[in-house]
Order: sequence, then C-alpha cells, then structure tokens
Amino acid sequence: MTILIVLLGMLLSHLVYPIARWRSFDWFTGLMGPIRSRPGGREWEPALAVIVLSLGLSLGAGALAVALLGSPGWFLLALCVFVYTLGPRDLDRDVQSLLAARSDPRHLKARRLMRIQPEAGPREAAAGVFHAAQARWFGTLLWFVVLGIAGALLYRLTRLSLNLPGLSPGQASWLLRLRAILDWPVLALMLISAGLGGDLDRVRQAWRMHVSGRSAWSLQDGVLDEVAAVMIDPAASFEDGVTAGHHLVWRMLLIWLVVLSLLLIAGWLS
Repeated sequence: MTILIVLLGMLLSHLVYPIARWRSFDWFTGLMGPIRSRPGGREWEPALAVIVLSLGLSLGAGALAVALLGSPGWFLLALCVFVYTLGPRDLDRDVQSLLAARSDPRHLKARRLMRIQPEAGPREAAAGVFHAAQARWFGTLLWFVVLGIAGALLYRLTRLSLNLPGLSPGQASWLLRLRAILDWPVLALMLISAGLGGDLDRVRQAWRMHVSGRSAWSLQDGVLDEVAAVMIDPAASFEDGVTAGHHLVWRMLLIWLVVLSLLLIAGWLS
C-alpha cells in the first residue's frame, strides 16, 4: 500500500498543478507563534512542539479516518497527507521555468524559490535542483515510508519551522539539529542513488571532499554542492547544468521507487 500511495501521490502532485495552491501551512505558523514567543519558554520547546504536533495529528486524524471509513479511510488520509507534504511546488515545472528566458517572470520566481543566484553557473544550477529534490521529494518520501503520516508531517513541518519569524538563535539551533537528524539518511541515500544513477567514482570523490577533516559519518546539505561540482562540466551553460541535474534526480527517484517495489515484493514493506 505504501508504494501505491507514493506512486499516486507523485503522479497527482505532478499532473494536478492546482494542488500547489492548497499547500498552505498558515495553521502551523499560527500554532507555533505562541510557543515560539512564550515568556520564559525553553529553547528546545519549538523543536519538541514540531515532534508532538506531527505525532498527535497523525494519530488523531488516522484514528478518525479509520473509525469513519475503515482501511480505505486511512489510505485516503495517507495519500492526502503525502501529496500535501510534497512540494511546495512541482519540481519539474520549476525546472522548465529555469529553462525559459531569463527575463521571464516564471524563471525569476523559480530561481528565487530554488535559491539560485543571478550569477550562478552550471554547477550552482545543478546544485539548486539537487537541493530542491531533497526538500520536495526525497525527504518526504523517505520519512513517509519509515514513519507513515507522522514521518511526512515531521519532515515538512521541521523545514517550515526554520522559516518562522522571530526565532531566537537557541530555538533555531534546536530546530537545525532536528532537521540534521532527519536529513542525514536522506542525504546518504541520495548519494548512493546518485552514484548508481550517475558516476559512482565521482560521487565517492564528492563525499570524500565533503568529509575531509571531519568524521566520515558527517553529512550536511553541502554534500550536494560537492556532487554538482564533480558531476557537472564548469564550461557547460546554465541550462545544461539545470538539465543535467534534473535528469540525475529523476534517475535517483526511479532507483528509490525500484528499491521500494523490491522491498514490497520481499514482504518487508506493506
């Protein structure tokens, strides 16, 4: 059932573009406001609130859906949550916008959302696609498979919480730690799939560059920039960098889906 939800969710997110308009998390900002600004509050409270909120919503909504509709209710709820926590925008459409004329408003918006600077070259463009795929696809996918509805919510709400206004340095530090914990397995699996779908030697070189002088188990978002640096020709055009990065993340996604299917066949995944 998990692989079916993932496949349907990815398909709906890509084909039904208006879904992006429904991905509003204003309710989350409203709930976190009093917790963030509570006088005398502990710095770790926002991070704990994200965890408790994710688990509480998952358990409560899941129990209600099953009580009303049985197993189909849980399936529909899980599908809706998975689609809701993807994004916030369709990556393929933003990539097409990046390939449009640089004066096109769509190009400028996609570049801003993917944090690609105006002077960026092909490597920076590919890295922007890698980071967007991590945030929009792979993180939600992995934690949905591992923890179900709670995992998808936890990953998305953790990333959103770092954009809350007025966070103190201590609160931001705790949220960054939570995000680092959630991102570590995502980055590790992205590296493995990038090696299988691209060039294993170059990906291993990028990993070694990233952990140079640190623990071999240290993985941060910057490793994706290292992968782009070794995989993309610096003499290529900006558009070539975007295209190469996009092709690679799609190969990585297909590898993830194949592995999920094999796990399902083996009976290790429901």
